[in-house]
Amino acid sequence: MIRTVLGMGTATMDVVLQCGSLPKADGFEILENEMVLSGGSCANMLVTLARLGIKTKQIAKIGDDSFGRIFREDLLRDGVDDSLLMTVPGGKTMHTYIIAASNGEHTIFSNMGDCIMNLKPEEITPAMLDGIDLFYTDMFPAKPAIAMAKFCTGKNIPVIFCLQCPVEIMHKIGVQKEEILEMLTLADLFISGRSGYLSLTDTADYHEALHILYEKYPNKWGMICTAGEHGAVWLDKDEKIIAQPYEIVPVDTTGAGDCFLGGLIYSYFVNGRTKQHSMDFASAAAAIKCLQPGPRIKADVKMINEFMAGRA
Repeated sequence: MIRTVLGMGTATMDVVLQCGSLPKADGFEILENEMVLSGGSCANMLVTLARLGIKTKQIAKIGDDSFGRIFREDLLRDGVDDSLLMTVPGGKTMHTYIIAASNGEHTIFSNMGDCIMNLKPEEITPAMLDGIDLFYTDMFPAKPAIAMAKFCTGKNIPVIFCLQCPVEIMHKIGVQKEEILEMLTLADLFISGRSGYLSLTDTADYHEALHILYEKYPNKWGMICTAGEHGAVWLDKDEKIIAQPYEIVPVDTTGAGDCFLGGLIYSYFVNGRTKQHSMDFASAAAAIKCLQPGPRIKADVKMINEFMAGRA
């Protein structure tokens, strides 16, 4: 049974700029509000699990700047164990600038800082897996994630790999395609969005891309593609499962995919529900997040179940 989840990946502060619509090239828009919020895909996913009652830990490097201090404080407040969160003296914490439009669309600019990608594989030890039942990573950074995944293989701990950014963006931050492909051989479940599958297969049709990638890198639980307004697809050796999106009027879609993953892990790996139910539960978690501002969900299991029941 899954009781404690360890995540290695993005630990970010988000500077959220809210406006009526995203400006076009050379365009102009008035900001309606500014917020500084804790985020990061890995952290958001762990917070989702924590709010669903699961123990979580995060491995990452942050700076001792104001962003780093706020991130740690918020992570603890949100219920995630920070004992493996490393602070770099004089370091600059990764942060993003998110332009969020009133229709839920958003654009993200990332300032990587000098901490998040400087975690070294020699700083990762098997002891970090003591009491851990599942390992999740978004490969921020790559080499330590691969090292930890190999430790997990030796301990029979499941590995979930989420490719948050397409290959070309990962390359810009120092992650090579060969490292991504190596992680695919270590993962028990792989998740990415449409752009991720496109970048790995050169195939625009994400259904076809799923089949191509899974045939090349088969694993225990298969591969999932999150497709925004088109829902999500889970392909494994036995079946293809489709989750339809819930009809909502989004407020902010930032972090929706992270909440989807947290909901999926909770439903399928913790509670042992069917893949179809788990996908629907995850979609409900993502929908609730889209109705809330900011990158992290404010909901528990009861709220998600009631949301699903009200739309059955």
